[in-house]
Amino acid sequence: MNLTGKNIDFVGPKALFDPLYIPPVILYRKKEENSLFSILKDSISDDFSMNILYQGIEGIGKKVIINKVLKDLVEQNKYIKDFKKIDVDCKEKTLEEIIMSILSILLKLLNFKLDINTIVNLKIYQLWSILKLATKRLNSNIVIVLKNTEYLEPKILKKLLSFGKELKITIISTINNVLKSSTIDILSHYDYKRKLNYFTYNQLFYIFKQRISLTFSHEIDIELIEFMTDLIFDNYIPIPGKGIDILRDLYPYLQKSDSVNYHHMLEICENHFESFLTLDEFNILTYLSEEDLLNVIFLDNLSNYFVNHPSIFYISLRNIKELYLISCETLEYNKNLEEFNHLISNAKNIGLINSSKKLLSQNIKNFNKTNILDEFYFITISPLKLKAMIDAIFEKNQILNQYN
Repeated sequence: MNLTGKNIDFVGPKALFDPLYIPPVILYRKKEENSLFSILKDSISDDFSMNILYQGIEGIGKKVIINKVLKDLVEQNKYIKDFKKIDVDCKEKTLEEIIMSILSILLKLLNFKLDINTIVNLKIYQLWSILKLATKRLNSNIVIVLKNTEYLEPKILKKLLSFGKELKITIISTINNVLKSSTIDILSHYDYKRKLNYFTYNQLFYIFKQRISLTFSHEIDIELIEFMTDLIFDNYIPIPGKGIDILRDLYPYLQKSDSVNYHHMLEICENHFESFLTLDEFNILTYLSEEDLLNVIFLDNLSNYFVNHPSIFYISLRNIKELYLISCETLEYNKNLEEFNHLISNAKNIGLINSSKKLLSQNIKNFNKTNILDEFYFITISPLKLKAMIDAIFEKNQILNQYN
């Protein structure tokens, strides 16, 4: 923020929807960024090629690190030798198609007009020859970024890496999974290898907060960002890419408001997590119908809490305990701490509620001082759906009582 209170880094929807967008700062990847910058700077300056490998699940940040470093090399090193970057997506491409992709970009850089149809039927060795000639004519350092190399057969990848060494071309490969044992020998062809680790809850939260501040000119509800981070941790893998996908779906709503309601947020997330809400409605109804009246009343009060506060995503254990006490008073039951713990345990075991990781994240330094009653929970089903199910149970019981 500057002195006027405006976000000087604000760029708007481009920060979410442009696949090539690079944040001004890549959070929690400084070590990886500095290492790649140093290696590439020396490689380009001293005219020697490198084979570099980045491993990590899609959405973990491989592409943004590479693009940021290459951008910084251009902007921060005025006296560095000129280099040309070529991006090639290897997904569902043959060796011929990959060579053609590289060749077409090189010919454009050389301002050489060539009808691509004249070379489509050439054999591999003929394409190699044209490619070698084009790289020499360009007379510039070349950095080729091969994305999704897990789709390539090992022998094809080896050919490409050997080709890079032969023509002093630096090749940066990205792979979205860990190399299998059958292809582990490929690792020996790389001069530098880096496997990107997952993020902690706290790191992921601040990455989303940064991207949101770059996208929206107004403040967005912190609890919404925390809730999205919790859902990703519980239903996916802790990587930024999944959160960016969710934020794209949320954009039309957050553009006009600072948050969305609980029900709407869960509806959006259902489209992003295959394992989301593994409990089907029939199983939940079965569970509710078999539970004693105190538990059903308690869950009814819990659902009402979120229905009556649609913009709230969490409830503290302290407030949950209050709902339990109210439930006991409603039924004129004696309050029992052991029974309360049993209710919470049951709800967690069946997956109706989950504890947030944000308390541990925010109080890690003062963990011993943290009051257990300050722990936060969220429900994993839409509160409107849960309330409708509970109402159906009550209605069913009323009908049965009439016939009895």
